[in-house]
Amino acid sequence: MTPHHSVQRVILRLFALATLAALPGVVAPRLTAEKLSWLMGFGQPPMTPLMLYMMAGGSAVYLAQGLLMGVMSCDVVRYQPLIRVVAWALLLCAPLFWWIDTQAGLPRWWMWMDSASALITGLILTWASHPRAKQGPG
Repeated sequence: MTPHHSVQRVILRLFALATLAALPGVVAPRLTAEKLSWLMGFGQPPMTPLMLYMMAGGSAVYLAQGLLMGVMSCDVVRYQPLIRVVAWALLLCAPLFWWIDTQAGLPRWWMWMDSASALITGLILTWASHPRAKQGPG
């Protein structure tokens, strides 16, 4: 019995690619904060040092997470225990993201995007971690 390694490889690589969306937050945190704030309908955000630190720092952590997912996708057999931990962490974070987004007053579409992406990725990785029966002859 083997897990669905090809599914894990694809999901981890898609996750890693999606994290590239955070790159502008690292290299241009002020512009990124302004554009995201406009997109969400909040107007001009306060450009305090803490705001810029949170934008750049959070984006850098997200990129690092994507890098780790990419590395894990290269050898899903070796990293299987870590992939399972990531899957469960995403499942636990999905409702947490919803709560955080609600407390922050973010738009509903952002809340769905944030929570659903964690939930779906966590569910697929969890499912793909379970052993499946090997196909016999015929």
